[in-house]
Amino acid sequence: MNNVQIESIKLPFGQNIVNDYIDYYPKTAELYPYHPYQQESYERRLRWLSEHPHENRAALVDGLLDWNTRVGNTHERVRENIEALSHPDTYTVVTGQQAGVLTGPLYTIHKAITALRIAEEQQRRLGVRVVPVFWIAGEDHDYEEANHVYVQTRSGEVCKQRLDYETEGRTSVTHLSIPQDVWQAYIDGFFAEQIETEFTGDLKAHLHTIAGESKTLTDFFARTIAWLFGEAGLILIDSAAPFVRVLEQDGFAQVIRRNEELNEAVAVQGQKLTALGYHRQVETERSSAQFFLYRNGERSGVERLADGTFRTRDGVVYTEEELLALLMNEPESFSANVVTRPLMQEWLLPVLAFVGGPGEVAYWGLYARMFDVFGLEMPPVVPRLSFSLLEGAVQKNMRKFELSTYDVLTKLAEKRDAYLVAQDTLHLDEKFAAVKRQMRALYTPLIEEASGIEQGLRPLGEKNLDKILEQVDFYAKRSQSAFVKKHESSLRQFDRIRTAVFPMDKPQERVYNVFGYLNKYGIGWFREFRSYPYDVTPEHLAVRVD
Repeated sequence: MNNVQIESIKLPFGQNIVNDYIDYYPKTAELYPYHPYQQESYERRLRWLSEHPHENRAALVDGLLDWNTRVGNTHERVRENIEALSHPDTYTVVTGQQAGVLTGPLYTIHKAITALRIAEEQQRRLGVRVVPVFWIAGEDHDYEEANHVYVQTRSGEVCKQRLDYETEGRTSVTHLSIPQDVWQAYIDGFFAEQIETEFTGDLKAHLHTIAGESKTLTDFFARTIAWLFGEAGLILIDSAAPFVRVLEQDGFAQVIRRNEELNEAVAVQGQKLTALGYHRQVETERSSAQFFLYRNGERSGVERLADGTFRTRDGVVYTEEELLALLMNEPESFSANVVTRPLMQEWLLPVLAFVGGPGEVAYWGLYARMFDVFGLEMPPVVPRLSFSLLEGAVQKNMRKFELSTYDVLTKLAEKRDAYLVAQDTLHLDEKFAAVKRQMRALYTPLIEEASGIEQGLRPLGEKNLDKILEQVDFYAKRSQSAFVKKHESSLRQFDRIRTAVFPMDKPQERVYNVFGYLNKYGIGWFREFRSYPYDVTPEHLAVRVD
């Protein structure tokens, strides 16, 4: 990528609230306090943060140093960024994702890149230290979402590769131990589907080493992200780490004490959101306590009852005082949900901006009033950078069929159909249709005349005409099949473009995994891709990869 070529394409985000947030911000200003792409937003947010200094920075730094060391995120730049958080004028750009095998879909990588870029840019513009933080959602228990990746096989097909390990219950991925032989088999299986390149051996060996050092899915994920982003200074934090839960004790205490206010704020904001014509991304009941409790190793939902007590999914009831006592003695028993996670992040870190995917940006539209309840302010919520990687074979086919990047990303099927129509110089469809019209015109009067001889000849003639026309249709279909077969090589090339850019009819970044590209182009390519000074933009970035 020394001569990197990037083309920006304006694409819709797929959700009206996100499109309006970006293109018609005033319409969503009641939902989001800051415009995501105006520098004034960061300046205003910095003023608010400086007037509301974070406590427990020393404990945060100690915990981050210890945890990042434990998962191998030991690059000097990471240590410097963590230690900088001990100073009151250091701030963070936060992004995050549930731990997934081999880092999960490409958008996980894109989130991290976006956090790096915003941190670098705002540190330069604001004149204060800004460090990137990746929040690993280790509390999540959606193992079925995290246990697989999709790859493009040697034959060009899309293949789901699943970790061969079954789990029961609602165990958080941080607490889920994966046997070593399962890791090793998974890595071998992944590379068995890849073309062997000059990078394969080292890449495979490194992943085997990481697997040998990892006990859980979160361990493996964290060590892999540290390998890919540590030298860029990306700080990692696991939401389920014990030191995090201790630092969140005061936050959980506020959530327990002001639970009804919290839910009322989310409900009112949800009504405002739907009144503006938007769909609620998070459906939550007013009776939800908005946190989980770990019971018998499983993450159990909690509801608030009418009498002010709290009940877990398995029927255990706590008074407010009992919950607060449990929080004081066993903070690791508590876990945030999708609503309270942003609050915990805000209490824990001095967040200059949060980077999320389109779905996250949409559901953060529910939270501004909730932040107000606790005397907080929702940070700027910035959509992650969105990429499509256009490999050499794709570029070659684009040139052959004179396809622009916009064509590929917005109307590939239309262009494929148009190409096929253009090859039909004989216009067979029109000619066969004309023949059928002529046959009807010639045969119908004859049927009329014959029926004058004997009335029973009419249905026989009509049936005979139908059979003749069926034979014409049969011949037309065989001719069309031969025509398509003649051009099947070109059509396969269109299909290869589609499989590379829209596998399973979804954007590439939501399906494929980064290691398929690392295997082809090496870690050196990735460093350039990661470090390129992208503009933080709502436009989709098509990156040519050779």
